[in-house]
Amino acid sequence: MNFLIPDFIPTPAPETMQLISIILLIVGVCVTVAGAFFLFLYKRIGKEKNTFAWVLICIGVLLIVNHGLQLIF
Repeated sequence: MNFLIPDFIPTPAPETMQLISIILLIVGVCVTVAGAFFLFLYKRIGKEKNTFAWVLICIGVLLIVNHGLQLIF
């Protein structure tokens, strides 16, 4: 669906939006890998509190899903 956007609202070009989505998709993958690394590191050390690792994984997955869907549609 294409909605008419008034001229006084600044909007980036579609190519710019696609580039931003690609960059944030890569950032999401990196954040997810970092979270998995911290999760593995905490399990190896024996610490039971690994909330930080799960937060990183959730944020990374959220970025991947959001910007992956933007690139598909």
